Amino acid sequence: MKKLLMTGLTIGALLGTVACSNTADNNDNKAAQTQTQKETTKTEINQEKTINNMAMKITSDNIVNDDTLKNDQSLLAVHFTIKNNGKVDYGVGAGDFYIQDSKGNKYKMYGHEDNFGDVIKPGKTLQGIGYYAIPKDATNLTVVYDKAVDTSKNDKTLEWNIGTPKTAK
Repeated sequence: MKKLLMTGLTIGALLGTVACSNTADNNDNKAAQTQTQKETTKTEINQEKTINNMAMKITSDNIVNDDTLKNDQSLLAVHFTIKNNGKVDYGVGAGDFYIQDSKGNKYKMYGHEDNFGDVIKPGKTLQGIGYYAIPKDATNLTVVYDKAVDTSKNDKTLEWNIGTPKTAK
């Protein structure tokens, strides 16, 4: 009885595989395009968010070439624009942000000489790039402003969904 059942299941699996094999490539391409479209529409690139009178925006992100990383890592460059709408100087830099993937893993700032950081005078704007070492296969990334938690005022934080970064050219 078991042999008959196993034979029937094997034949059914083979027939199902043969019947669907002609359209698998087309379905894979459509699924990949749909996934890319979903990730593109979900990102919050160029969306301004404000906390403590600081208007922050991520203008773009991309993977850059860097030979100093491990083979399984990529260097993510995140471009920031931050404006001080307050009345006092405010210090901010790449170390105040971290990257989080869909699994909850956090990736801190990578020690790159071009990481941004400065004290912003009231009414002034700072533009800069923060660099973060992430796994090569990282997807659905979020940038989190870690310094935003100020227990004396509130426990709110800022997050931007940046999706899956573009690879280096």
